[in-house]
Amino acid sequence: MCGFKHGPDGRFFQPKGDSQVNSKDLMQVATQRELDLFRQPEPNDVPLDLIRKQPGPGAAFTMACSSSGLADQTIYEFVGIDAGTFSKIKKGLATLQADLLNKFCYAVNNRIYPEWCAYQLGCTLVQIQSEAERQLAIEREARKDAELKLSVLMETFRVRTAA
Repeated sequence: MCGFKHGPDGRFFQPKGDSQVNSKDLMQVATQRELDLFRQPEPNDVPLDLIRKQPGPGAAFTMACSSSGLADQTIYEFVGIDAGTFSKIKKGLATLQADLLNKFCYAVNNRIYPEWCAYQLGCTLVQIQSEAERQLAIEREARKDAELKLSVLMETFRVRTAA
């Protein structure tokens, strides 16, 4: 027997006293977090000279936020900081914690703020290539070189056959 009773209209009913509300699985569902629904904006980098002209970290942070086109609330909720801290960062009265920098850059889809910070140290950011990307770049260069040699050879062959 399956434990369910068959009702007169053809539906199955749970035995009396057994309900989904009393289920042991309810606690697992109640403690699950809601999924973060976030849509990353299009890449929105600005020229380096414009970033470097920003007078302070608040201005660079504000530029990164405004160039993304996202509402401030969307950004700070995704990054995981409160509105007051976000406002202080924009005013230059606080700084973004280093462990939140990656999440912030993902949210605004630019590297304006860390690029400004790097410039303050006399540096610039360079994207690290993976080994696969490095090998791919080498292969592309080799292919271009081979295509150039082939085209020169073919042109030489055409000239000799025409003469």
